[in-house]
Amino acid sequence: MTKHRPLPQLDYLHSKYDYDPLTGGLFHKGAEQIEMNAIGSPNRRSGHMTVTINKQCWLLHRIVYFMFHRKDPGQYVIDHINGDPGDNRIINLRRCRQKTNSKNLRKKGKYVVDDEGVGRWVSGVVPS
Repeated sequence: MTKHRPLPQLDYLHSKYDYDPLTGGLFHKGAEQIEMNAIGSPNRRSGHMTVTINKQCWLLHRIVYFMFHRKDPGQYVIDHINGDPGDNRIINLRRCRQKTNSKNLRKKGKYVVDDEGVGRWVSGVVPS
């Protein structure tokens, strides 16, 4: 298992940021909690939201899970239950092991072999 990087101190996070569990947004203290004021930006490759705190980049879902549950997820993975990496509402986040998270991946297609033995990948629903 890979070694995890400790998250910023919980007291520090609560002194600087507010988390809205209904929208999944993280806001600077005192800012109006509307979507346009939420901090973080999407990662181009994964779609996960990232946030820079103290000149270090963090996955937003790990920060908000830590702030809400007051427990560092450590080596566990924070899974987006509905598969949307931009949805950081607390009801959509769960702590699990990597093996469990891998079972939650969306299937991209199916390998089909025709009558002549020629195989190919087909996306979408494939009749059996």
